[in-house]
Amino acid sequence: MVSLMGPDVGDKATFDAEHVDQGGQQHLLGFTPTHAVNVIAFCSSAVDHVVTAVLTAAIMDLTGGVANAELAADQVAIVAELPGVIVVTPGSWPVAYGSAEFLRAWAEQPGFRLLK
Repeated sequence: MVSLMGPDVGDKATFDAEHVDQGGQQHLLGFTPTHAVNVIAFCSSAVDHVVTAVLTAAIMDLTGGVANAELAADQVAIVAELPGVIVVTPGSWPVAYGSAEFLRAWAEQPGFRLLK
């Protein structure tokens, strides 16, 4: 499933509610995102995870933007060293922000999995 949210696209209240817990991203990214493109696969095989990452990267090639990927604790060290990573946030719920190049590089790592 692919959905688009933001001003003049979809429900702005839903966009705001889904992003309220991310706080101000200006200090992380250098800008505040106004729209979101969500790419979701309702499956959990390794192939599904790779296809989701590669499809997201292809969409980013067309639209630009920054990927926001939640990480498991054991993924942080691997992801932090990949090309295209902008920042990895610390804490009990780490998140990586990066480019399409980041998503493609991560998808090539052994044992690659997206969080649900």
